[in-house]
Amino acid sequence: ALNSDLYIKAVCDKYNIHLKSGSKEIIIVFNRFLEPAGRVIKNKPNIIELGPKAFFSEAELANTIAHELNHARSYLKGGSAPEETAYASGNTLEDYIRGKK
Repeated sequence: ALNSDLYIKAVCDKYNIHLKSGSKEIIIVFNRFLEPAGRVIKNKPNIIELGPKAFFSEAELANTIAHELNHARSYLKGGSAPEETAYASGNTLEDYIRGKK
């Protein structure tokens, strides 16, 4: 059985993903009912929710965390959370993981 918390921590450690925005901690929680791979809600910007689709592969998990972390940091800075920059964050990390960069 997969321990989602340990797997998330291992992936964050392996790819040097820091779950912070300035001095604010960001936490990740597994939501087995979540349809998309991940989400951050504007009124709870320090919580990243991950659904089962995020765990398809290590690269998908890292991509999803980086994507949602971009949203979380944008919200915590008082801004919007544009998809364009979030996709760029996740996809850049996944390209690195897959040896494309």
